[in-house]
Amino acid sequence: MNVKTLKALLLIEIFFVIHNGLLGQTNSEPKRYDIVFSEIMSKPTPQIGLPAVEYIELHNRLPYPCKLQKWRLTLGNTAKNLPDITIDSGGYVVLIAQKNEEAFAPYCDHLVTLSSLSITDGGQALTLYNANGEVIHYVSFKSSWHSEQIKKEGGWSLEMIDEDWPCAGPWNWDSSIDPSGGTPGKPNSIRNTMYNNDMPAISGVTMVDSATLRVHFTKTLTEDVLDNEELFRTEPYVNIQKISEMPPNFASLDIRFAESLQPDLRYQLHLSGELQDCGGNRYSVQEEIPFGIAVPPERNDLVINEILTNPLDGEAADYLEIYNRSEHIIDLKDIKVGYGGDTLPQKAITAASKGWQLLPKSYVALCKQREITLQQYICKDASRLLECDSLPDFAIGKGTIHLTDRSLRPIDKFAYSEEMHYPKLLTTKGVSLERLYPNLPTQDASNWRSAAEDAGFGTPGYQNSQSGSALATDEFEIVPNVFSPDNDGFEDYAEILCTFKEEENRTTVIIYNNQGYPVKHLTNNVLCGTMARFRWDGDDDKLQSAPAGMYVVQIESWNLRSQKTTRKRKVVSIYR
Repeated sequence: MNVKTLKALLLIEIFFVIHNGLLGQTNSEPKRYDIVFSEIMSKPTPQIGLPAVEYIELHNRLPYPCKLQKWRLTLGNTAKNLPDITIDSGGYVVLIAQKNEEAFAPYCDHLVTLSSLSITDGGQALTLYNANGEVIHYVSFKSSWHSEQIKKEGGWSLEMIDEDWPCAGPWNWDSSIDPSGGTPGKPNSIRNTMYNNDMPAISGVTMVDSATLRVHFTKTLTEDVLDNEELFRTEPYVNIQKISEMPPNFASLDIRFAESLQPDLRYQLHLSGELQDCGGNRYSVQEEIPFGIAVPPERNDLVINEILTNPLDGEAADYLEIYNRSEHIIDLKDIKVGYGGDTLPQKAITAASKGWQLLPKSYVALCKQREITLQQYICKDASRLLECDSLPDFAIGKGTIHLTDRSLRPIDKFAYSEEMHYPKLLTTKGVSLERLYPNLPTQDASNWRSAAEDAGFGTPGYQNSQSGSALATDEFEIVPNVFSPDNDGFEDYAEILCTFKEEENRTTVIIYNNQGYPVKHLTNNVLCGTMARFRWDGDDDKLQSAPAGMYVVQIESWNLRSQKTTRKRKVVSIYR
């Protein structure tokens, strides 16, 4: 073989090596977050500059072209097969409905048409799958991710801010600032470097079955967590068989035990070691959380403990606080929150569809918009606030809230009205109604009070500012006998505690001033059992503030034999 032939063969070999290498790069299967949703136009009207066309933009984060073959897109529960697509290095493609191609083509050079495309205006989950059915990217966007109210109305796209945080939620997305309303097929107008050093924390747990614990985290974790079973241990000890990720958002892990848990034991999960979020940050974490086998709820195991029905600034930021007064764990995936109706709710949603264990004597607040609740109220434990954006918008004036099990069997019900608030409030906007005693009847109007001003007018996720503690030690008692009805959370009202020898008593309570004139008819001929509790807010019959001074509380009662008993107590002093 001569030299020319050798040179020719060598050149051919070099050509095929380079060619195959380039093809290998182009055809290599992208991994999770290599291809991402980078822009979403869900409500293109009113039109700003772009045509009134919905679109979804995909971005290739890799430094070489990628070919997507047999990939799939889901929008909520609707699945779309994508045509074969090649995205340039660092490039973009824009998905639109085929009928809009002619109108949109002048505004974008990288169009991919689908037979149809319908994106929910208010937001929905978008998931991108490769040919093997593996999740590449997931975004569950909402119209509330637009930081400016006027852009929520339509015409502006949502853009990802920092592509190095592909798993982040609302803080890494915002409205386009491009004059046309969006940047389809081009780098985003709000590109910037974002920082988030919040430590990953356990936000809740639920049992999938008797041997599988699902652990929810506040941040999406990377796959290397699966290689470190030493991260977790339980007390009492149970052997961990396997740890699995939970698609599509990978913010939950399933811990599979080698044996079923014992239903009568309370366990502790210990997390100790290093975790990495999808932004590449590593954290040394030490945390523990109790868990166990949950028990199906019975009537009055859970009670409605606090409600906000008139949020500030017109935001849909209602919340509902639930208290577990039982002695066992209850999982919120077994609970429905209903609204309206008398016997059964007109509408009901699952309290926590992913599952969340509520321990005995513990609180949880279901929030329509959790971030707004965190901003507007003192939240002593943010982990006790659960996002529940399907929570009904409670009517301001009056309404009925239900707690039921999954079969709509009643657990608790509260028919509220604005009249239950502290009567001297200038406005109830932003003020929650708090339950005084978890063990007294829910529907007892005297068992509810406006949240204290000093507590920020709401206490979501922890003990109420107006939580009662008075106990009767005599057959007629006033607690406290000196009070200041200024709604500051300290001795704002007087409780009148009565005990009777017989089961049924008709009772009238009247407050007299120091001149002997009646100022407040608190009750009139109310039927009571062997115990009764009344509340005086320091007002008169016209719901005006009674002057500071000395008062006498008189109770008249009649038993079943029409025998009358009159009792008076020492005067109550009121100071403001």
